Amino acid sequence: MASPGGSQVDENGAVTTAVESRATAVRAVLRRFQEGYQTRDLTELDAFMDLFVSGDQAELIGIGATERGGYEWFQGSEAIRGVIESDWTYWGDVTIDIEGARISVSREVSWLSTTGWLRQTQTFDQALRFYLEQMKGLLDNTALGPDDRLMEATHYGLRRLRERDKGQGYAWPFVLTAVLVRERDGWRFHTLHWSMPVD
Repeated sequence: MASPGGSQVDENGAVTTAVESRATAVRAVLRRFQEGYQTRDLTELDAFMDLFVSGDQAELIGIGATERGGYEWFQGSEAIRGVIESDWTYWGDVTIDIEGARISVSREVSWLSTTGWLRQTQTFDQALRFYLEQMKGLLDNTALGPDDRLMEATHYGLRRLRERDKGQGYAWPFVLTAVLVRERDGWRFHTLHWSMPVD
């Protein structure tokens, strides 16, 4: 029920502002995002993609991204679906600090920042073929010069060896930032960025 000044009263009689109400709705989208990354049910991937704006507007920036359109910088629904499918197949368990997320809202746009952990659930050997395919992709990337290709592939390989040394069950900390826009039927991710500290 609306009250003067843009406030609303919920079924328990608590008064919330329109901004608080929108922030709560954004937090719910973040919770659904985490649920997808926890269950990792590929049969639900198409429904999960409804959390993103459609078409070419959406961006997902991975932890290895350094330039727009380059490695781990994904634009558009199709590219984002592909990387999420890969994440759900080869990544581990994702835990996002939902309640600790700082969420700001201005009209039809929201931005957030939070932290989380990625716990390795697969052994190195289970994902080795995927890792080698990724390294080959980096070496074959003609958009980069030979030195850069070798550097990117070497860095990627060393990172995977570091993960192996940490072992299954290790929790890698990350930071997640995102921009969401409100469409007619709800809030959707426009831009999402994963980052991890350099170790």
